[in-house]
Amino acid sequence: MAEVVPLRLSPSHALKMIRELAADSGRIVVVRHGRQRSRERGITRTQIERCLQKGVIAEGPALNMHGHWQVTMRRRVAGEEVTCVVAIEWATRLLVITTY
Repeated sequence: MAEVVPLRLSPSHALKMIRELAADSGRIVVVRHGRQRSRERGITRTQIERCLQKGVIAEGPALNMHGHWQVTMRRRVAGEEVTCVVAIEWATRLLVITTY
């Protein structure tokens, strides 16, 4: 049974949850829009994974319209700055919404 989404979320708690989920790459789901933008911008799945596993929160967390906590993560990967907007489907998986 999934945990209940918290009403408040600090950046440090969000980062801890993201790192825990991102440790298993099978829990990182790139939604259609994210896949399209990644292809357009030449961002690989490995770059996305590293951004979520080792990056920092640049913006958020904030609740999105679907009731998920959402953050913007940033990391320099393979010589390029990679940014991922990710929603936390609480305690189960990460949804990568877009990349740039």
